[in-house]
Amino acid sequence: MQELWQLYDEQCRALSGRGANKDEVFGKGLLHGASHVWIWRNAKSGVEILLQKRATNKRTWPNHFDISAAGHIDLGETPLTAAIRETKEEIGIDVVESKLKLISVQRAFMVANNNAIENEYQWLYLLDLPEDTDFIMQEKEVTSVEWKPLETFKSETRNNNDLYVPHGCLYFDTVIAAIEFELAL
Repeated sequence: MQELWQLYDEQCRALSGRGANKDEVFGKGLLHGASHVWIWRNAKSGVEILLQKRATNKRTWPNHFDISAAGHIDLGETPLTAAIRETKEEIGIDVVESKLKLISVQRAFMVANNNAIENEYQWLYLLDLPEDTDFIMQEKEVTSVEWKPLETFKSETRNNNDLYVPHGCLYFDTVIAAIEFELAL
């Protein structure tokens, strides 16, 4: 049985009982949802953000750095449940719901180099992890993970560095501002 992703209307409401498979979503540009978990830590060397390098076989943006853990929302699933599931599946971290902090819901429209259309609402979450966290990567999704200093991440994403999935400056600035806000608390 093929996995179905939850479809949404223009007001960011899940369409009850309406889902579509990956080929339909990417081929027709159907409006769907994704949960993005940005993991960060305040290490001895400074603030760092965890990036995953997408696997070579990924349909969209293979071998690019991206969100710590992310994925599409399955039919009938909530964004929060998807965030918890994807973090466990992709990098082996069991997340407690109360540790995820929703920082934004954004609308995105991107066309990948293979013409796959990402037309989605994105729920962005922050997760602060301790320095000694170990990861177990799902090889078909993630090639590697890397802790990157926040200042390096800022510089690279603001200069349209093609090492990253092209989420855009507003998206990356939202993540950076949320981490900086957490540091100021």
